[in-house]
Amino acid sequence: MKRAIRTMGACLLAFAMVGIGAVAQEERTIEERLLAFAEQLRLGLTLATVAAYSPTIGDLRLHAQQLVNLIEGPQGKHFVGPVPPGREAPGLLVEATALAVRFESLSPDPKMRRPIGDAAKNVRTYLAFALETALSALRERRIDRASADMLRAYAFLLAAYEKPCGFTYVPALASILRAFDLVDWAAGGDNPS
Repeated sequence: MKRAIRTMGACLLAFAMVGIGAVAQEERTIEERLLAFAEQLRLGLTLATVAAYSPTIGDLRLHAQQLVNLIEGPQGKHFVGPVPPGREAPGLLVEATALAVRFESLSPDPKMRRPIGDAAKNVRTYLAFALETALSALRERRIDRASADMLRAYAFLLAAYEKPCGFTYVPALASILRAFDLVDWAAGGDNPS
């Protein structure tokens, strides 16, 4: 029980820290915004995992709601909870859309403009799927079904992060990070440089 409380506390602290510095989104470079977005997406993966393996439906719902808040942001339809002033993160879906607009003019290579645009569209689609499955988990009364929904949310977030598995994969965030030279593949595959 103490371990679960510590885990929940760590997740809440991490969730609160994500929004620090988020107010000045437009003042940050595209590279800084992409790296912050990748960090928030990794936090989403953590929240989905903690929710999926929560011991009670109440714990699961808490972490599922945190994931919904992270994906939608404070302006979202399903956002729950107060946000301290100055710590409002825009939400992964909002930031993904804003970044996609910036990619139109900032693509590092004109030949990469279309692949980056396609990858950005895939990121938004996977985030929308993750949001829907997290919301489904919130509506469930049985923990086994809610856990299954959170595992699906995790899978959609992982797809948005673009972890290739097997022979094929669909380009998403990792393709964008590679296009902006923000991933050091020699250092282990997906470590931001």
